[in-house]
Amino acid sequence: MIPDSVRIRVEVLNATDTRGLGRLATAWLRDHGFDVVGTGTAPEAARLDSTLVLDRSGHPEWARLAAGAMGGARIEARPDSLRYLDLTVLVGRSWRPPPQTLYP
Repeated sequence: MIPDSVRIRVEVLNATDTRGLGRLATAWLRDHGFDVVGTGTAPEAARLDSTLVLDRSGHPEWARLAAGAMGGARIEARPDSLRYLDLTVLVGRSWRPPPQTLYP
């Protein structure tokens, strides 16, 4: 659970060939309290089978929260002080959106 006083800025990148998976992951993470500030598609060379959370700001506990929200994603520390982000979530092929409708 993300405390009310904390803002975790996240970028979501679809690292698959499945159209719309990044959009679904964005909605899912926002529903879990993350501030998704950017979305997009990962480069062809960065396609993944499993979801990967990159810790950009040195907050491993935030990366663990996002990994848990995504169903147990892998975590790697890749600090990047040039980005205005805390985390990058690369959504992999194995991630499945929840069965219920997120936004009717």
